[in-house]
Amino acid sequence: MKKNNLSGKTIFGKQLMATVSVMIVLLILGLFAAFAIGAGQFSNSLKSRMGFTVVMNDDVSPKALESMQKMLTTAPYAGTITFTSADEVMSGWEKENGEDIMAVLGANPFGAQYEVTVTPEYAMSDSLEAITASIGTIPGVDEVSTTTEVVDVINRLVDIITMIFLPLALALLLVSGVLINNTIRLTVYSSRFLIHTMKLVGATGAFIRRPFIHTGIINGVTAGILAGIILSLIISGIHSASPDISGFISWTSMAWVFPAMIVLGVAICGIAAALATNKYLRLGYDEMF
Repeated sequence: MKKNNLSGKTIFGKQLMATVSVMIVLLILGLFAAFAIGAGQFSNSLKSRMGFTVVMNDDVSPKALESMQKMLTTAPYAGTITFTSADEVMSGWEKENGEDIMAVLGANPFGAQYEVTVTPEYAMSDSLEAITASIGTIPGVDEVSTTTEVVDVINRLVDIITMIFLPLALALLLVSGVLINNTIRLTVYSSRFLIHTMKLVGATGAFIRRPFIHTGIINGVTAGILAGIILSLIISGIHSASPDISGFISWTSMAWVFPAMIVLGVAICGIAAALATNKYLRLGYDEMF
């Protein structure tokens, strides 16, 4: 009885070690996914602020303003459109400079303006240049301005992050798969003589593999749930410490990560258990040592 208890404790300890190892790997992958989501949301947030300003002539007709508004509203590149009338532009200039321009010039020299932000797919220098060049030819438009230099800097930064992130993500996934496979292989290794005995009494390979795969699936589910709980606590702590980050790593954007961790844990553990069992199914008795 004492020997059986000791054997049971040993098996439980190895299963616990396997579950914890898988949990740590899944947690790292989850943190990596959260970072990728945050970086992507931050990039899109910066891109969504990119755009251009359309300054109309000071004597433009209301019909031309209405036509411009309609054109911008239906344009596929337009994100948000903010219209500022000529009087509002002049009022803002007077507040900023503390001068009464009407008293000096006797007329409003400013024209109405449209502040347009573009959707992320159009937040590129060549796209903005083509858009502003086209708008600049419309009658009634005095000037179209944009800051393509900032757009270039942001796009270069996003490209650098992507170039660094993708190889790291693939390397991490490969290393995690190898680590989990080795951990599962060690747990199956302790049962190699049991596998050999079952072969001797006529058990089929599918029958022998089934309990090991089921155990691997349970380990994967448990590890995925535990990793998801820890990851959610980390994200909650980040939101509490810095509320601004919650907009970039939101619960909505992370909704797919938590089930993906469980699915990945089940897939890796189940496949690793099947491969490890197959290895010892092929070995003879002398090769077990």
